[in-house]
Amino acid sequence: MEDRDDFGTMLQIITRKNHRPVQFFAILLLSVMGTALSAVPSQGVRINGELNEFNGYIMEAPLSRYPDLKQVKTWSTDFVKEVGLYENSQEPPTINGIRFSTAQYRFADSRLESINLEFEGRENRDRLLTWIEQHYGKLLPVERKMINQVEWHGDRLSIALSYNPETNLGRLWFISPVLHHLVNKNINDMTE
Repeated sequence: MEDRDDFGTMLQIITRKNHRPVQFFAILLLSVMGTALSAVPSQGVRINGELNEFNGYIMEAPLSRYPDLKQVKTWSTDFVKEVGLYENSQEPPTINGIRFSTAQYRFADSRLESINLEFEGRENRDRLLTWIEQHYGKLLPVERKMINQVEWHGDRLSIALSYNPETNLGRLWFISPVLHHLVNKNINDMTE
């Protein structure tokens, strides 16, 4: 009961006009707490479940659909017999006037698992962010302030836009969540 009386007394002190420094401190404390809570990272924008393509490439489509791709590397994982990394002999794609330095296409058992595009510059990151929001969904204002990585998630497509201000380099990933999980899953991660 004493705690409740102490709290009530403190509230009375805070609300009195002759205790302006205490009022200021209480308002400052509440605003800092509000800012801290709003800065908690979210899970990313939800992509419509039907969207699953980028620039003519359809997630989980067979490799045979893209004859211009040339194999760069192959390996296997515990759950994927063959993971293949491919590049297009043509120029890397351009989005919103941004030319990518590298474009790689990863296939899991001959189905498109991800597209990795590399770019340079903060201005290009911001232009890509605008383009992605126009095509896949708007970020929340607090998410727009995140520089290192922002994400969009759907059942058939996930997108990650990352940027490192120290190196001035960024990546734009288009990913099939199902195949990406299999490529990165390890037999040792399984629990009984």
